[in-house]
Amino acid sequence: MKKQLPAWMVLLIITLVAGLALGGTDTLTRDPIAQQAVIAAENARKAALPAADSFAEMDLSQRISAKQGFAGPVKVTLKLDENGAISALVIGDDQFAETAGFGAKALEEAFAAQFIGKTAPLTKADIDGIAGATVTTNAVLEAVNAAAAASAPQVDWCYEGLKDGQVVGYVAQVTVQGFGGPIEVIAGMDTEMVVTGISVGGSNFSETAGLGAKAKEVAFTSQFAGKPAPVKVIKAGGTPADNTVDAITAATITSNAVAGAVNKIADHVEGILFPEGRGDEIVLPERPENDALVFSAAQKGFKSEIYVEASFDATGKVTYISIGDDRFAETDGIGTQVLENAFMAQFIDKQMPLTLGDIDVISGATVSTKAVLEALNNAFAASQGAELPAPAEEEPAEEIVIPETAIELIGAGKGFGGEIKVKVIMDGDKILKIEILEQNETAGLADKSLKEIPAAIVANQTTDFTIDTATMGTTSLTNAGIIEAVNNALSQIAPAAEEAAPAAEYIGVGKGFGGEIKVKVVMEGDKIAAIEILSHGETPGLSDKSLKEIPAAIIANQSTDFTIDTATMGTTSLTNGGIIEAVNDAIKQAQQAASEQ
Repeated sequence: MKKQLPAWMVLLIITLVAGLALGGTDTLTRDPIAQQAVIAAENARKAALPAADSFAEMDLSQRISAKQGFAGPVKVTLKLDENGAISALVIGDDQFAETAGFGAKALEEAFAAQFIGKTAPLTKADIDGIAGATVTTNAVLEAVNAAAAASAPQVDWCYEGLKDGQVVGYVAQVTVQGFGGPIEVIAGMDTEMVVTGISVGGSNFSETAGLGAKAKEVAFTSQFAGKPAPVKVIKAGGTPADNTVDAITAATITSNAVAGAVNKIADHVEGILFPEGRGDEIVLPERPENDALVFSAAQKGFKSEIYVEASFDATGKVTYISIGDDRFAETDGIGTQVLENAFMAQFIDKQMPLTLGDIDVISGATVSTKAVLEALNNAFAASQGAELPAPAEEEPAEEIVIPETAIELIGAGKGFGGEIKVKVIMDGDKILKIEILEQNETAGLADKSLKEIPAAIVANQTTDFTIDTATMGTTSLTNAGIIEAVNNALSQIAPAAEEAAPAAEYIGVGKGFGGEIKVKVVMEGDKIAAIEILSHGETPGLSDKSLKEIPAAIIANQSTDFTIDTATMGTTSLTNGGIIEAVNDAIKQAQQAASEQ
């Protein structure tokens, strides 16, 4: 036992020293890391709203509304407790102009205090009105009820942007569901409701590489700057307008998700800037009280039945329309646009029956739009005493004659649900037929892709064509998996590729924040095949993203001259510069070696 005591003492001392060292490292790095995070967040806000020189975080627990008083708008700002009762109330702002001695008493603490602890909606009996100021009292009451009834903010956070102390706009973040997972969108909005800049990403961003992942690229995000809200997405060939942006090819879901997030931020900012409303809200005609004047029909949309109610005048013009019921389940941000007043309003006063050419088709939601149109036409037919048409039966597919000279090739690709296996039947250089042998894609959602993508490949005799998501499918991973599987099959008869250039390794060094950074660069001819960090003295934790993402970005761009996305790479500029310097050093050696051969 006595012989073991010295060993235990040594172990105890080692443990204490290690603990102190780790504690010291944490103490030294905690503040710099936190400071870098603060700087990165401030830079993101600055990029979204360049006109601002400072930002003030807004309290999202506040609810704001305004109603017309006797001499102008009366704004209220309130908070609700966990039980929905009013816990705080502020009445008025810099536009408050009610009469001194009368309506102006609404600003007094005693008047606002009587609302505290009460649950909206409130009536005149719930408060003591201001004598001689009934209009002002009613405006406050209506504004309080409207604010209390308002839905909770849909933004993750919101900052007020200031320039020399004056408000120049707002920056907010919204998290929406994309094709592959959650997408965080930060957008700036000026006081005229014009987008000043956006960024796309988030720690859980997982959109498809080469497709939806392009939503993070400047080529896509830069389109939003200068666009008045709400922003609309259009596909190739669509009609551009001052508020439209071009969709990412074959990534309509991602494109619309980003635009939807920007519009949610715009809605939030609009509520701040115009609590009384902008006066341009679209109001639809009310449903007739006589049910006999209302006709309905339902049609299969992209994912669900779309129910339509409508009324018509004696000449066949639409006088009322309502879209959707509890069966509605179209794609959020895309097919759900048929529920918006702006979409429904275009049908009012239109002469029935209608065709697609008579209305504005929603980009990326042609199937949902057609379903609404067909249901409306059927409702009109019912109003004229006609029976609703029976569902159309699909025509049998044309039989393809397979010659004896044809060959069959089996290929596989990765879809959304796993491996997609196809059989490609070829006659010489001609693709005769493509069959899906195995797949695990989402039933219903992927059906159009599984049917239409093979047909399009046969029709085009190539896998390189523009995918029309309106008629094929919007499930980009399924589309890509089918195309990969067909290409895999076709590669079995393709001529052998030229022998790849032999790989060569070069060691380069650069100066980072903590000293020398040494890298190994593997070159295959002019191609950068791999980059490995051999040694460095950078700060653990703070430089991890740079050490991982900068080499990956150099390989992806095949260049060291690219814009560094600090949101996904790293904000430690000295580390970034050191890595790039080291890679350039290695590339210079490779170029010199090539010139000597």
